[in-house]
Amino acid sequence: MRKEVSVFLVLLVLISAGAFAQTATGVGDDISSYVKGFIEKGGINGSSVGKVTEIDQANLPDDVEIKEIDKNKVGIYEVNYTSDSGNEESVYVITYATQKLKQKTESKNTQIFVFGSNTQNSESKFLDSSTGVQTGENVGYVMMHTGSITGISSSLSISEGDGKLEIKIYKNGEDTGFENLISSNDNKKVDYDLQSENVVNYESGDVISVYVEQQGNLKWSNVITSVEVTS
Repeated sequence: MRKEVSVFLVLLVLISAGAFAQTATGVGDDISSYVKGFIEKGGINGSSVGKVTEIDQANLPDDVEIKEIDKNKVGIYEVNYTSDSGNEESVYVITYATQKLKQKTESKNTQIFVFGSNTQNSESKFLDSSTGVQTGENVGYVMMHTGSITGISSSLSISEGDGKLEIKIYKNGEDTGFENLISSNDNKKVDYDLQSENVVNYESGDVISVYVEQQGNLKWSNVITSVEVTS
């Protein structure tokens, strides 16, 4: 008697009441548990499994008909188990994955650009770069890769007055809409904001600068602003 079992990510599962004489190798506990998890989703009790072996793809069982197998991408396992009726049966699990596949990882490059001002100010202005040069519409950090602006943080001092300061990130002289906001009423004159990639993007050659827009009558100084970019 034969029945078919369908499980997630398994290309094919064949159950046969007969025994097959195939060349096979044992598998480790991790692979055994992995395969048992699949067959349990197909309705077979994992506790009834006796042994899990990996099938030699050069000597496939007659019931497994697959053409042009890429051995580096397909794993074939024979699972011996006892059915509810007490009969010894076998299930062949064919997956599009083996323990031999290499894991792919994706890396991100994150950089921090620092802006600031150590002078006392009472009006809106562009902040200086870390070299002490004041940035502007066309003066700032030039991006060498494409990427996204993903964070901004600021701290500063307000010596007198009432109002607020918007610390804005500019790209090529235009406001990106990504900013910090610090008010004279704040107990701590700090702010930070984060956002996902692909919200504010930049291209190679774009100029990034920071502009402080003052609202109200304030005297402010000791500004440190960090801009995070991810590429």
